[in-house]
Formats: sequence, C-alpha cells, structure tokens
Amino acid sequence: MKTIQSTIIIIAACFTAFCAQAQDNGLLKLRVDYAAGIPLGTFKDQVSNTSWRGFTADILYSFGQYRWALGISSGFQDYYQKYGRQLYKASDGSDISAVLTNSIQTVPLMAKGVFSFVPGKHIIKPYVAAGVGGNFITYRQFIGEFDGSHGEFKFAAQPELGVNIAFGRWLSSAGVNIAAAYNYLPFNYNGIDNLSNLSVKAGINIPLQ
Repeated sequence: MKTIQSTIIIIAACFTAFCAQAQDNGLLKLRVDYAAGIPLGTFKDQVSNTSWRGFTADILYSFGQYRWALGISSGFQDYYQKYGRQLYKASDGSDISAVLTNSIQTVPLMAKGVFSFVPGKHIIKPYVAAGVGGNFITYRQFIGEFDGSHGEFKFAAQPELGVNIAFGRWLSSAGVNIAAAYNYLPFNYNGIDNLSNLSVKAGINIPLQ
C-alpha cells in the first residue's frame, strides 16, 4: 500500500510540474516505441527468452529551449517460455510428468523526465531520461493442466539513454527515436527476486500541438 501511495504522489507531482511549465511556450509530444525486453538476473530462471511483444508510449512536454521534458510513460511487455516435459513434485508429494510454461506480463505507469544534451530544435538530439513509478504485473505458471497465477503492483524505476532524429530541418518537431533502458523491477514470488530487464526501443515522436 505504501508503494502505491508513493507512486501516486510522485506521478501527481510530475503532473503539477507539467502544468506549471505549460506557460513556457513548450511543445507537447507523443512518443510511441516498439520495445524488445531482455530478462536479467533471476528473471532468466523463469523466462530466458527475449520478449519481442512490447511497446511503450510517452506523453512529454518539452520546455527550456526543448532541452527538458516532463510527462508520463506507460506500455506493455509480454514474456513467455515453454519448457520440455519433466517430472515435478505436486503439493501432495506425488510426481507429475508435465510441460511447464511461464507467462509474465508487465504494464508500467511512471512519471518521466528527459534531458537533451543539445538545446533547441536539431536533427540529432542525444538524451538521457529517468522514470519512476510502478508496474502492474501478471504472473502465470502452467504445469500441465494445473494453473497458478499471481498479480501485483510493484515499484519500478527506469534510466534510459537514447537519441531523437528529426525528419528534417522544417519538420524537426517530429522524428524517430532509438533508445535502450534498464528497467528495475523488484518482485518476490515463486523463487524470483526481480523482473529487471533491458529494453531496446525504436519508434516515432509526434507533436500534439
């Protein structure tokens, strides 16, 4: 509960700053990226396959000569892996010969800040970003016909490094984006102590004003 309350406070603070900067003659953008997720640490004990089923979406307000941006970030990532038939212990101590499948989905909700190394409107703008908030997690494990599921909302943080490439000098408010982010996601269930992963993203920036 404290984690959820802290997340709400952080996101509310981001919105307050977002609205306060609305008088700065800035620029509101929608950023949508295709994302691949690479499991790290003990997450790989459950799913070692890279997830190719994901996306992120950010709404960001740029200000201060377009060097800074604040906003919110969300998305979806789907992790899935099936293991060959093995013997597993049932709760009553008996052995079960079954195929094991792990399925994990994450939906982030984070406040996000961005700093561009180059001010103004330029064709190439490298940047660093950081997000903080939470992830809605759905964990399901299938052992043959037996299905176990678990859901939680957990704290999440995301440092990111990327580059924006404008479509051209006269269209420099729109362009493509390429980035890599480390998603820190603690999670303690069924032998996992985290769902941390590396996200590789590519997408587009669209001005909304």
